[in-house]
Amino acid sequence: MKTFKKIKTLCVSVALLVLSSVNVCATELEFVQPFKLNAVNDGLQLGLGATLSGSALICDKFVHIKNNEYNPADWDIKDIPGLEQMFMAPYSKPLHIVGTGTAGLAMLTPALFAIMPSSEWLTIGTMYLETLLFANGIKEWTKLLVYRARPYMYFDGYPQDKVEDGDWNCSFPSGHTTLAFAGAAFTTMVFCQCYPNSKWNYAVAGVSFGVAALTGVLRMASGNHFFTDVLVGAIIGTACGFAVPYTHTQTFYGKFQKKSGSARAAITPAGFNFTYNF
Repeated sequence: MKTFKKIKTLCVSVALLVLSSVNVCATELEFVQPFKLNAVNDGLQLGLGATLSGSALICDKFVHIKNNEYNPADWDIKDIPGLEQMFMAPYSKPLHIVGTGTAGLAMLTPALFAIMPSSEWLTIGTMYLETLLFANGIKEWTKLLVYRARPYMYFDGYPQDKVEDGDWNCSFPSGHTTLAFAGAAFTTMVFCQCYPNSKWNYAVAGVSFGVAALTGVLRMASGNHFFTDVLVGAIIGTACGFAVPYTHTQTFYGKFQKKSGSARAAITPAGFNFTYNF
């Protein structure tokens, strides 16, 4: 148990060290404003994200669309592909707790943006809310539609409470990993765009993704997930973490702006000339 506490303490200490160091040098950072909110864009993203997450919650907790009948005879470790077996482990509550802690830490990395001008906090907060809604909605709907028992079900000593509440059959993808990588990707994307010339870019990206990766490792070590659960969760989270901020950049908005044409008319010796440039 002492080892788990040391891991958790180390993760928190490293994150706080990096955040405090960046905060000390905040006055030296050259801030660029690459993101902006748009009523239509953000209305659509917030609405769609809330619909994804909300509908998944309703279908899971109230409609109960997933059949979670438990039959011990269905779980034979020999049916698991060799690659997946390499990373399987029995249930470990201490590692489960530490993995939840690192996931929360990764999700809190955007707190770094408190160093930005307060006028930017609404923009950053809105984008991050959209990121979490999309990441959560996608992974929850995938869990509802995919039937996959968690690795600990193939070992003795699995948690009985997980069987009773149906969570044992929701292995794919890893929710903790999804949200951890969403936070890491968002923090990396926003920091590198707002401070493109900062010497802290690699440090921020390294710590953010390092904590997210550690979360994935702990989710496998605790018996909660297979390797592919973690891999797909990382892909979903990273995609959301990069995509949502991108849709708030001028580069993205520019794709939808109407290009104004110019017309010119002139009388020449050869007659009347009219040109229009698109």
